Amino acid sequence: MSFPAHSPLRSLPALLLSLLLLWGAAGCGPAPEPSAGPSPASGQLPPETASAVSETVSADEEPADADAAVLRYELTPLDYTPPDRAPEQPRSPVPAPRFRLDADGVWRERGSGTGPAVLMLTGDLMCQTRQQEAAKTETGYDFRGSFRYVKPVLAEADLVIGNLEATLSPQAPYMAEQPAVEGKPHLNAPAVFLEALRDAGFDLVVMSNNHNCDAGVRGVFDTLDRVEEYGLIHTGTFRGSREPRFALVELRGIRFGILSYATGFNGKDAHFSEAGRRILLNPYDPQTAAEDAAAARQAGAEYLLVYIHWGVEYSNTPSEKQRRIARELADAGFDCIVGSHPHALQPFETVEAGDGRRVPVIYSMGNFVSHQQKVVTKDTLILRLVFDRDAAGRVVLEAQGYIPCRVFKTFKEANYAVLPMTEPYKQGLRSGYFASALERIAEVVGPALPMLGTVE
Repeated sequence: MSFPAHSPLRSLPALLLSLLLLWGAAGCGPAPEPSAGPSPASGQLPPETASAVSETVSADEEPADADAAVLRYELTPLDYTPPDRAPEQPRSPVPAPRFRLDADGVWRERGSGTGPAVLMLTGDLMCQTRQQEAAKTETGYDFRGSFRYVKPVLAEADLVIGNLEATLSPQAPYMAEQPAVEGKPHLNAPAVFLEALRDAGFDLVVMSNNHNCDAGVRGVFDTLDRVEEYGLIHTGTFRGSREPRFALVELRGIRFGILSYATGFNGKDAHFSEAGRRILLNPYDPQTAAEDAAAARQAGAEYLLVYIHWGVEYSNTPSEKQRRIARELADAGFDCIVGSHPHALQPFETVEAGDGRRVPVIYSMGNFVSHQQKVVTKDTLILRLVFDRDAAGRVVLEAQGYIPCRVFKTFKEANYAVLPMTEPYKQGLRSGYFASALERIAEVVGPALPMLGTVE
């Protein structure tokens, strides 16, 4: 490009060169670049440096590991001192999972046949202070006693799903060591909690909930690493934007799409950059949910099941916001909606989607296991869904019902144990608490969803 002879821009290169020579001679060269190493106390770069690093990384270039992700996605560290320890090891070798991930991105049951597919779903799988204290032994932690009495029940399912409401980072304090961070409960737990879930029969964990940010960006990555090491299918938190926002599971020839969203993160997502919130977490948005549902359908999902973390804690009554979101999810194309977060059971009903489909909704499944002491937090259930194909080959929900359960602080030396309360599921177990718990659960859930088993 050239300039006219009379243009002052013709002399611009020479002028700039003169200025640069004068600047260098005066000792005004470039300042030393900030260190790329983490600060010793937090393991993260100062916010202003982290922000600068983030801005220089190409949008196509995603962090390869947790260290890189912290630099890119974490604006400020959470208010705790990272402990110096290795991850807890399982007490015995982790068995091979019954599902394998094939090259097409679909999880398939090993040796799966045809016929009805039985799914069992649970509510919040929490690992809190008193649970951790009760499970601690001289050689580590053992949480298996919590599921001793429901293990035979879950064994009857082809796929078992629960909401993992904990981070699993050895580089953050466990809840028993620091119960709260920045004024909010700090649900970080030993990774061997997953050993108990696998032993109990869980196959898949949904992971989007208000405690996703409790151990920062590193905690998101650590938790995903541990979940995969223990052979669990997962969805709800992610390492990168290219990951599908759903899990595809093929069972008895039926392909299910499983998704998971949360409506809030206890304000701790303020420590994440905007890109970190968007990529690593799964905040609920109606348009995004509709796009995810369409993508899952395009990937071959025949039935879409979504867990949504919403509602008011310790309430048996769904809020108007929950009801509005349920209608949005139904209109987005989901076939079944499962609620979590209130730590209390809420009713089951059906909502009509815009296309006329009747979509089942259970507004909250309550805690499946926790250390919480309020009566409302101890009532829980296992949702049992049976699927098959009709004469036209379409997937249909053939049967649905629930097995009522109750969490006990101690039952026959098992700590924080979940007990089924109807025969034949309860295996002859008895307790004076059963009658009142059964009455409460039936009243809350309502008559539209049948209670399974018999009450003595």
